[in-house]
Amino acid sequence: MTERILILGGGFAGNAAAHALRGQGLEVTLIDQCNYHLFQPLLYQVAAGDLQAEAIATPQRRLLRGGGLHFRLGRVVRLDLPQRAIFLDDGDTLPYDYLFIALGTVTNFFGNAAIASHALQIKGVEAAETLRSRILTALEAASHCSDPAERRRWLSFVIAGGGPTGVEFCGALLELLRVLLPRDYPELQPEEAQVTLVQGGAGLLPGFAAPLQAQAARKLQKLGAQLRFHTHVRDFDGRTVQCQPDAAIPTRTLVWTAGVTANPLAATVPGAKGPGGRIIVDPHLRLPEHPEVFILGDLACSSNGEFWPQVAPFALQSARHAALLLQSQRQGRVLPPPFAYQDQGSMAVLGRFDGVCQIERWHLRWHGWSAWLLWLGLHLYRIIGTRNRLLTLLDWGTDYLRHSAAVEIIRSPANASDP
Repeated sequence: MTERILILGGGFAGNAAAHALRGQGLEVTLIDQCNYHLFQPLLYQVAAGDLQAEAIATPQRRLLRGGGLHFRLGRVVRLDLPQRAIFLDDGDTLPYDYLFIALGTVTNFFGNAAIASHALQIKGVEAAETLRSRILTALEAASHCSDPAERRRWLSFVIAGGGPTGVEFCGALLELLRVLLPRDYPELQPEEAQVTLVQGGAGLLPGFAAPLQAQAARKLQKLGAQLRFHTHVRDFDGRTVQCQPDAAIPTRTLVWTAGVTANPLAATVPGAKGPGGRIIVDPHLRLPEHPEVFILGDLACSSNGEFWPQVAPFALQSARHAALLLQSQRQGRVLPPPFAYQDQGSMAVLGRFDGVCQIERWHLRWHGWSAWLLWLGLHLYRIIGTRNRLLTLLDWGTDYLRHSAAVEIIRSPANASDP
């Protein structure tokens, strides 16, 4: 009987696992609540209007053709590990012989219901498009607002979190406002717009070398950002961001990039949990009490204290290791060595023609146009599909060469009268 493999999650880890198991005589089914694979590192550009969402989304069925690979659209609501079965929201039950859990993370609002209700995020296509629509709606509302205080609220944008997503979105938003305001909104003065980035730590881009952190801060300040360090966002009612210890910020728009936590389903998986609800695994990325279950990507946490970053390279490496281990077990070969993450480096784009990059294993750290160009090339290479690469090139050409946003449409309704 053909062994059945279920893969939960169609992100980097899930897709990499499926492709690594292609043509191995297995029945492999990937399950996801979206019918597309999303290139998440560029979601912030969708939010800033630099890219259309279709440029970074690829249909799953196109990626999973042949070789025993299948796709199932659905949301997993329960796991039954002792019975080796999963339950979907449509009532179906799917049995398995091996299970790969690669469900990723969700935005972490740290239990603050008010922030969760009123803030915007950049996690998923709908969230990114809603954020872009809110930015454009804010400009439209400010353009005919007669109350100076309310006008300032609409033209104030606050970003919580100074990691790569917050920094990259901050730079993209500043570039967007620099282009749109003088060209399309003659009723507004460019200097009226204010972008504030709030960071709880002492510097931007935690994990990067201090000189690169300083460069990121200088670049954003040069573009016009207000930076608040050692500051935490404590509350937001849709009109005012309450900070600690700094003063409150009147604004209609808070963008939350301050953290992620494990997919809620991870809490139902038996065994120990690590920071952010991540699942502690054995040296081969298996669930200790259920060796037929592999934990991949953002959900996996080392049992020996090693830090595994929640980035695409780790997701890909974890998926390939799990697939190799499974193949070795089935074929009676010698098992591969325990999983060891190979850090390929970190990079972030700071705006037009500028970026930072570090590759610790080679002791390389630099910034400027060459770092930006490397970032551009690697991201273009990693986007799946020729069509998507062409769409991305077209949108980037519109942005970088014509100095114009690729998308300026309010697609997701953002009621200007509501917080």
